[in-house]
Amino acid sequence: MIVSRYMEFLRLDPEQSFVWNSVFGNPMLTSDCLASYLWDRQCSDDPKINLTEIRDEFELSDSEVKELVNELIDAHIIVESSEDEDREIANLFFKYNQLGTNKVRSLSLIMSEECNFRCKYCIHFANSNHRYNPEKFMKEDLAKKAIDDYLEIAKRNKLDEAYINFGGGEPLLNWKTISTLLDYIEDRRKSSPIPIKLGINTNISLMTEEIAKKLIAHNVEIAASLDGFRKGNNAVRLSKDLTGTYDRIMNGFRILSVLGRPLNGFAMTVTEDNFSDVSKDLIKWGIKHNMTEIRIDVDVVGMVNLPVKEIARKLTAVRKYAKKHGVSVIGFWSRAAENMGLNPEVSDIGFCGGERGNSLCVAPSGQVFPCGYSNYELCTASSILDIANSQAYQNLLSRRNLLKAKNCKGCPILGFCRGGCLITQEANQGTSSDKIKRMCELYRLMTYSILRESVDVDFT
Repeated sequence: MIVSRYMEFLRLDPEQSFVWNSVFGNPMLTSDCLASYLWDRQCSDDPKINLTEIRDEFELSDSEVKELVNELIDAHIIVESSEDEDREIANLFFKYNQLGTNKVRSLSLIMSEECNFRCKYCIHFANSNHRYNPEKFMKEDLAKKAIDDYLEIAKRNKLDEAYINFGGGEPLLNWKTISTLLDYIEDRRKSSPIPIKLGINTNISLMTEEIAKKLIAHNVEIAASLDGFRKGNNAVRLSKDLTGTYDRIMNGFRILSVLGRPLNGFAMTVTEDNFSDVSKDLIKWGIKHNMTEIRIDVDVVGMVNLPVKEIARKLTAVRKYAKKHGVSVIGFWSRAAENMGLNPEVSDIGFCGGERGNSLCVAPSGQVFPCGYSNYELCTASSILDIANSQAYQNLLSRRNLLKAKNCKGCPILGFCRGGCLITQEANQGTSSDKIKRMCELYRLMTYSILRESVDVDFT
């Protein structure tokens, strides 16, 4: 047997290290001596494992050697041969590509291509602007057809739960249609063999008591954003007339709280203009408002114009502080670490639903995308039921074989990061920008940080 060419290791301290396979994951905590031994074997001209050498080197009994080797085999740290490993990986990616519509899990309706905000970092306008057409708002008939077809797919796939999200732009600009669709979905719930879960992503500034009551009545999960305290938020989240939006956002938070449905968290997008608000004080504010999850994402299109290590240090410190107080801090940067503990031979691991082919996002034009901010068209709303036969959809799945991706070659977290955010890739494709490299560096650093966190080793 040999040490896998995809073995990676992270030294935690002089006594212990993590080792893992960059495709299969499942990080294994070992002694640093064993990790160093395996690494040296991998880097040598002859990566073969000698069981007698291991027994003598680490003073193990025959039974202990056998147990250790079995653990290393299960973790894909040692393999029969490179050829055997290549076949196993090829079968893994082949399986990913053969699932067809069984992969479809959720539907997102882009209710509005317009927005009453003009955030400096806006993904929607930054990457998908060129796909716009005169139809800015989702029509009722188009939405109902998309809902019906999606629920038929969900039924075929025998999902435990169907999920429909209202997104944008700002979906509440098209509230009248959303309101009608909520009643329509309620009728569909009566005959649906599976539960239907609903969500909405909104900047919450247009929230009224009437809107809030109806969303609550239909059990719609509300996801909203706040980009820091007043000064930080207003530096990046602007209205159309370029004034700050903090007070309008907080009014939306207040309305929900008064009605007994306060938000249990919020999402924050970071640029250099509000980076200083990523702090313990932000977590304290969340705790004061009974929040349990705060999502902090670095601008995925523009990237923050600060040293990546500085960003990672601050995210790590804030996450650690929040964890001690019962608050979860996550972001795209935590996705790879979250995926590392999953088994790709059982779970369809991906960076997001869009990358996995799990989500169908229908625009007012009738075009269907893997993500609400993507410009990669999968099909049209008239052919949702036949999505598995869409060449564009098949191409989306086939490019999941990251061993063929030039930018991912040799990456220690390639099997869990999965190439990162589709929008980062799309927005910076064909440019000389180093933004993709910087985002990759952040994901790697934060993965290492979260691994250290799991055994309570400080990030340095």
